[in-house]
Amino acid sequence: MRELRGQVTIFISMIMMCVFALFCCLLESSRTAGARWYLQTAVASAMDSVFSQYHRRLWDSYRLLFAEYEREEELEADFSLFLQSYLDTENWYPMELQTVKLEEWQKAVDNTGIYLEEEILDYMRYGIWDMDFNEDTVSSLWADGEQADAVKTVAETYRGHADDALKLEKSLEAISESQEKQLNMKQEGSARLRSYNGAGFRQIAASLIREQKRMPGLVKNYRRQADALAAKLNASRKMFTEESGRCSSQVEDQLDGEIQQFEAYVDQDGERRREVESLEGQSYEQVALVEAVIRESEEVERIIDEWESDDEDDEGPDLEALWSPVIRHFEQLTIHSLSFTHGVKDKEKEGWLKQVEKLYRSGMLELVLPEGTEVSKGVLETPELPSENGLLSEGKRGIPLLNHLLVNEYCGKFFRYFPIAEERQTGEKNGREVGVEGSGGLTYEIEYLIGGKKLDEENLVYVVNRLLAIREGLNLIHILSDSQKRQEAQKLAMMITGVAGLSPLVLLTTFFVMSVWALGESLMDIRGLLAGKKVMIFKTSADWTLNLENLLTMGQEGEIGTGGNERGLGYLSWLKILLFMDEIVCQEYRMMDMIQMNICREQSSFRIRRGIYRARIKGMLTGKHVFFSLGFMEHATGGRDHTYPMEATIERKY
Repeated sequence: MRELRGQVTIFISMIMMCVFALFCCLLESSRTAGARWYLQTAVASAMDSVFSQYHRRLWDSYRLLFAEYEREEELEADFSLFLQSYLDTENWYPMELQTVKLEEWQKAVDNTGIYLEEEILDYMRYGIWDMDFNEDTVSSLWADGEQADAVKTVAETYRGHADDALKLEKSLEAISESQEKQLNMKQEGSARLRSYNGAGFRQIAASLIREQKRMPGLVKNYRRQADALAAKLNASRKMFTEESGRCSSQVEDQLDGEIQQFEAYVDQDGERRREVESLEGQSYEQVALVEAVIRESEEVERIIDEWESDDEDDEGPDLEALWSPVIRHFEQLTIHSLSFTHGVKDKEKEGWLKQVEKLYRSGMLELVLPEGTEVSKGVLETPELPSENGLLSEGKRGIPLLNHLLVNEYCGKFFRYFPIAEERQTGEKNGREVGVEGSGGLTYEIEYLIGGKKLDEENLVYVVNRLLAIREGLNLIHILSDSQKRQEAQKLAMMITGVAGLSPLVLLTTFFVMSVWALGESLMDIRGLLAGKKVMIFKTSADWTLNLENLLTMGQEGEIGTGGNERGLGYLSWLKILLFMDEIVCQEYRMMDMIQMNICREQSSFRIRRGIYRARIKGMLTGKHVFFSLGFMEHATGGRDHTYPMEATIERKY
């Protein structure tokens, strides 16, 4: 039998095995690369599915995208569930999920609220808004507001000093009145001595002594007030130096000129003080003189009472001779009047001006509210507020001016505020795009962003006071730059003081008048804003609504008129100015408070601290070989593991 050789068959088999092995390696390599791409697609799609579960009510009401998760395990479980559907699919990419780990996540309340800000800016940048301010003017809003606040602070401080100066004048007036009483008593005492009425004289002299003994107390009262005013002015000069850094050079020079009049008044008071303080020593001398004259009068009457004469024709003692020394000694009593002009002549007008300030300090909200307006009694009761969780202590951060402007515009579109007359009549919703309607919680939401109080009324009061401060500063700047108004204020100051020349007293009283005038105009501005009118940032004479006559009437009757007109900015625009001046971190956390409060009306479990903005997840998996297996090694080692480790990291944010 012929023997066949198999070399060629074996050789070909070996070649084919190598070819098939190479082919399987190439297929497995391609499949492995495809598996990686498939895995990346799967985890990306799973993460997209997780982020597609954003809070629908939050989007519908506020156009904010945040997914709500309380714990990391919840997000990991959702991701695993979405990913598993891709792993369960029969294909060339078999793999099994081992572990899922949330490596990092950021929530709405993290990092001083910057993620909420990014959500707002993403929405606002692609909208078409009719904004109150543009990029060219927004940079000056901060400076204008800061300057107005500084001017208001200086004006309020020196208005108080003007009041102190007028009180000092009244203490001089008390001294002068005492001197006048003493002079009248001296004249009455002299008349009774000339009529030889010793008892009547002593009665008047006793009253005169009591009045003279009042003089040291009056002088001490004057000295105490003068010292206090000088000390206050020194402290206020330091305050002005600090505040002037927030003012323009022109306004700083104007205020400095007014302040110098106060200091000139104190310097002038040094000359007057020497004359006044000399009255204390004089009073002791005068008392001693009057007491000596009283003793003389008693001695004269004793002589008269004891007069005895054996001569029947004796007509009695010579009264003129007896009383002449007493009269002469009493006439030596010198009572001088103050040699300088002093005091307040028109106390009525001064009182009316002070009454305007009293209106501002007591129950101002009732004065500036439009008639028929009822203040909301809303209370913020939502638990676990973002602004109260200690995150505000992380610090402040800056924000570009335009971005802050966009955030403020967002607030005006999505949050409620004090209803004005036109909106109550037309039923409009404050011009908002969406937001949340309904009862409960706070009604004045933008006011809360500014004030941060728990009650609607407290927030409205806070906002009104802030607006008043800005308006008072801006109105005083206008008066200082308006020569006609300065002249009118100066005339009223002359009427109050009774001084015709431009003395320091007249000039500081002029500043007092201008300051109260600015305050009165500001009260009318606020009432006009709350009534739906507009007020210019910088007024002209045509925009001014309060004259001095009406200012006095305001103080006399205690009623505030309605200011404003059709030019300028409305109430909401002024709220945006206040927001622009405040710290952005505080504003954004209070925005989260309002969002949580409103959504909790329908979903009591909602907490914005659970709102996920960004997350990064790492998945560990095992892949299985399909076209490649070392069978002979498996047979030799007994191993059957065809798997290899895989991992994928995915990150998403809204």
